[in-house]
Amino acid sequence: MVISPARRILLTLFTSKSCSLCIDAKYTIEKVQKKIPCDFEQKDIKAPENSDWFEKYKHDIPVLHINNQFIFKHRIKQDELERVLNKYKETGTV
Repeated sequence: MVISPARRILLTLFTSKSCSLCIDAKYTIEKVQKKIPCDFEQKDIKAPENSDWFEKYKHDIPVLHINNQFIFKHRIKQDELERVLNKYKETGTV
């Protein structure tokens, strides 16, 4: 039996300072990080360098990606995020 190597997990939260749902999403991600270690970054879609993301997600934030793959928008539920992360650790797919 081959054990899959540890996969680096990077969660990227697309957010803005005026997004109240983003506060909840960040809190959920931080709780999940305590159970399932992963890297976490935030991108403010209103920052000038993120104008492409603004055009893509301006009506959908918060949006969460895992290693550059879309996984959630609007609301992020802890149990669903844990399920996705565990599956990704096992298979490398979302």
